[in-house]
Amino acid sequence: MNKLQLIVISAFLLFNTTFSGEHDYALAQHLSTYFLGAQRCGDTKSWIRPSGGCHLTDGQLLGRDLTGGWHDCGDYIKFHVTGPYAAYMYLYGYDNFPEIYPDNYSQAYSAPPSNGIPDVLDEVKIQTDYLIRTVNGNRAYWQIGDMRDHNVFTDAITNSNQNLYNGSHIRPVYSATSGRSNAFGDAASALALMSIVYREFDEEYADKCLKAAIEYYNIATTNPSNTADADNSAYNWKGRADWEDNVGLAAITLYRATGEAAYRNAAIQYANPLSEWRNFEYGEMHHILFLELYRVTNNNMWLNRVSNWVNRMELQPCGYHHNTNWGSLRNAGNAALLAALYHMYTGDQDAYDFAKRNVDFILGSHDGFKLNDSTYQLPKNFSFLIGYNELGGGYPQFPHHAAAFGKSSNAWGKYWEEEANPGTHQYEFKLLGGLAGGPQRPCSLFIDNIDDYVSSEYCIYYNAAFTGAVAYINLIENDENRVITSNNASVASGFSLNVNSRGDLNFNVPGKDNYSIALYQMNGKRVKTVVNEMFQAGSHTLSIETGRLPSGVYLVRLRNESESVVARMHIGR
Repeated sequence: MNKLQLIVISAFLLFNTTFSGEHDYALAQHLSTYFLGAQRCGDTKSWIRPSGGCHLTDGQLLGRDLTGGWHDCGDYIKFHVTGPYAAYMYLYGYDNFPEIYPDNYSQAYSAPPSNGIPDVLDEVKIQTDYLIRTVNGNRAYWQIGDMRDHNVFTDAITNSNQNLYNGSHIRPVYSATSGRSNAFGDAASALALMSIVYREFDEEYADKCLKAAIEYYNIATTNPSNTADADNSAYNWKGRADWEDNVGLAAITLYRATGEAAYRNAAIQYANPLSEWRNFEYGEMHHILFLELYRVTNNNMWLNRVSNWVNRMELQPCGYHHNTNWGSLRNAGNAALLAALYHMYTGDQDAYDFAKRNVDFILGSHDGFKLNDSTYQLPKNFSFLIGYNELGGGYPQFPHHAAAFGKSSNAWGKYWEEEANPGTHQYEFKLLGGLAGGPQRPCSLFIDNIDDYVSSEYCIYYNAAFTGAVAYINLIENDENRVITSNNASVASGFSLNVNSRGDLNFNVPGKDNYSIALYQMNGKRVKTVVNEMFQAGSHTLSIETGRLPSGVYLVRLRNESESVVARMHIGR
């Protein structure tokens, strides 16, 4: 671990001391956010290459600056099929429960001091800056680099390391003026959501995001079609033919950002024929679209579609959801977030337990497992999140990740020596916060080895939904503000809070005190303070006059000097 990483983690531990039972969910949330710093490309002050940037010639042949953004996984390709999805999902957790997202550091090197902006927004802004640069009117630049980048395992601090493309140091760029609707729809969704959540910090930047989101949406809806990657191999979208979920999600997010009913109507049209019987993963945004339509319309039809799938998800005996052998924990984290969101809207305890079991398993709550070949024995309490070891079972040491390995000379020779004898070569950087691909079979076969890209690859879209899931568990288990996640809220201290369909606020307070009652948008921005005065102990009713507010989900917070309770209310038209 380098000195900069030690400073960041030490500062975090100094100022964040909330725990729940055996796990420190706040630390896990922090680490999974901090991981994004390792994926930065260009001159973006990444903690994994503090001496300089990489790939500074991206876009040069076109006369455009296409530097920056995130590397996809352990190599250096930049994909619109995964990057925008990851950005959206990191933002989505913050969008739904912003109160639990901390500000521990600034954007540069993901290091202290704090800067008044939640860390997750600092990190995602690296990608949204890039997405703004990669769209220009009716043309979008959707991939930089190609499968040849898999043949590079150098640190790529300088462009001289990248002599792959027929002797050129400049990587190929792929662009389109129509179609590729899944990738461009996700880009529009990420930028539109960023325009919503970042507006309270910088309105000018929010406007830039919104402008770019509309450009992506217009391209995505021109001769709409699906896409994979430039070689039609790495990300083949599992043969999917539909793109309507991605474009529908973009439409409903643009509706939230603009208030234009045409976007809402388009989202409903795209969503109506979609199947609810699909996994939630990158490229499969059906259930997130359904949740967003429920948020906006308050129509239970959309929530019921999510309910059917959530109630179908199952845990393996060792405690996690396994529905794929490659990157299994990516999908376990996705399932956990979907169940957490369902609990947020319904209070369904089984859904919450399912979400928490998955998160806890990833963080080490299991008894271990092994094969006949003890080389691949997994110890009890082994955490799959690098840097998280609260239960003492260790965590992965040998990720398949070029920048973390950090070798700029004889990289492949050292790679194969490391593969044969793990620990032969010290990694230059610990890949803090990386979520491992995970077990290749249910409850068995996790291989911690630099050459095993099935178990031991680390990607932006592996962490994306997991971060929201662990943030939600942190919220429920540890939040000092005692946030409750339904329209009916109560806590043992005597607080209770209920919002009825007319917008009347019914609340009970345990003792004579000064109480403030405030209404917030879901991005954390205060709409208004309803009252701030002395209340006697007992029950009270107050109208909060919601009739003029836009449709959506809001937070109502009742607090005194020492504690508070929050209820979520749905305002629909």
